[in-house]
Amino acid sequence: MLVVPLAGAALGCAAGSPVPGAGSPPAPAAQPGTVGSPAPEGAAYRQAESLLRREHFDSAALMLLNLPAGQNTERVVRQMEAAASRLGRGPLAALAARAGGLGDDPRFAPVFAQLALSYALAGDEDRARAFAARVGSADGRGRAGRLAAAVLAGELPDAAPVAVAGAVMPLSGSPANRDYARLFMEGVEVAAEAARRGGLPVELIVEDNRGTPHGSAQAAAALAERGAGVVLGPLRDVNLSAAADALPPHVVLFTPTARELAGGRSGVYSLAGGDPGAARTLAAAALDLGYFEAVVLHRRSPQEAMEAAAFAQAFSEAGGTVRRRLAYEPGTTTFEEPLAEAGLLDPELLVVLAPPSDLELLAPQIAFFELDETEVRVAGGPGWTSPQVLESVARRHTDSVVAVSPLPSVVDADPAPDLTAARDFTAAYEQHFRRTLLSPVPAVGYDLFRIALATWAESRRTGFAPSQAAEAMGPVEGATGTYSVVDGRLVRAFFPVMILNGALQPLDSGAAVVPAGSSGGA
Repeated sequence: MLVVPLAGAALGCAAGSPVPGAGSPPAPAAQPGTVGSPAPEGAAYRQAESLLRREHFDSAALMLLNLPAGQNTERVVRQMEAAASRLGRGPLAALAARAGGLGDDPRFAPVFAQLALSYALAGDEDRARAFAARVGSADGRGRAGRLAAAVLAGELPDAAPVAVAGAVMPLSGSPANRDYARLFMEGVEVAAEAARRGGLPVELIVEDNRGTPHGSAQAAAALAERGAGVVLGPLRDVNLSAAADALPPHVVLFTPTARELAGGRSGVYSLAGGDPGAARTLAAAALDLGYFEAVVLHRRSPQEAMEAAAFAQAFSEAGGTVRRRLAYEPGTTTFEEPLAEAGLLDPELLVVLAPPSDLELLAPQIAFFELDETEVRVAGGPGWTSPQVLESVARRHTDSVVAVSPLPSVVDADPAPDLTAARDFTAAYEQHFRRTLLSPVPAVGYDLFRIALATWAESRRTGFAPSQAAEAMGPVEGATGTYSVVDGRLVRAFFPVMILNGALQPLDSGAAVVPAGSSGGA
């Protein structure tokens, strides 16, 4: 059995220290070289040592990679091992990208080895083995070589702790919540099984919160007693707050649907918490299409208000003008007043930022109150490209809407986008359950579990607190998009699209502009 330490001791650095050096300036390209015996000299090496002592691991690694070939000694490689063991997956990936044609430089071996360990602990066997193989090409010795050998031999599970993950779900309670929870946990089950096949021992514990705050607090406390380091759920805002209050601060929560995050507590992430990146992508797309005046209509909620502000800022900074922001109250069913006001302003662009449940009612009313008969173009956030809207709203109400999607369009795309993760999940789901995947919800469970597992893995490997590990883990490719944690918020990468005949068309495909309401689709 090979025992592999999970967190490096970089010149006395302590577990749980912050992730420094995130804003380090780019350094010149690394110098190639082989391991020699002379002790490194010079101010650059002494500065790298100083940065390590002060736990600025990113900056120290960049400095070590920039040392000239004559100073590339075993001592330098050991210092690279110390720095790499305390870097998150995101900074490690950035360092690996610098290798270029220098992949055989021994200084990169610790970087490749730590990436291999990171992916192995997250149950991603293919990526783990790919980086482990690169350690050998970089003349990896010492700890880097042993790590790579362990990953390639499949011996890491004996050294890795069991990943204990919990879920707080309404196994009893309202039928609608139970159905969502069942579908969500199907995706979690597929992700957990994939991690086990990749060599990571995973224990998944599900507690019933009965759909109530009291039940959520009890379920969360029970999971903490069982040693869960990451928790999925609950689904509702009030239950999320209750669960967060019942968990110790080192446990992180990932919820698919709760919109209001637990105030003041770090380590709480939601897929429904709003994403300023989507609004910024939409603003850039609108400007590229030649629209420079907009009215923004949004739900009066923290999520949509944040997205509206992000759109307005990005749009204005690039030369556009937001003539007015109109907010409607949650629960609104008739949108005559804000739509009439928007019509009087006669904007070039009407930006509608709303959740899918609101758009099912709002989108048809844009035509009903005759905004579709003007020259206004409708645009919106990711709610418009959700399966719920694309499948339930008549196509004549969504045609020519400019929106953003977390997955790139596959229609007329050249080159074709890489949707491997989505295809792999569908195949794994259908093989696991022996039935066709019909709902989009399991993919959400699959992705959220993989994000939670990556956070746990980075925390174990680096010694960071889980919330710090989440910020440093870098992008996680999933079936429903590419995710990362930025400024304490779970965000996705977004792509600008146009909706035509119920399908997402890339904006650069030369798609014809069809005035809203002119399509006869059902």
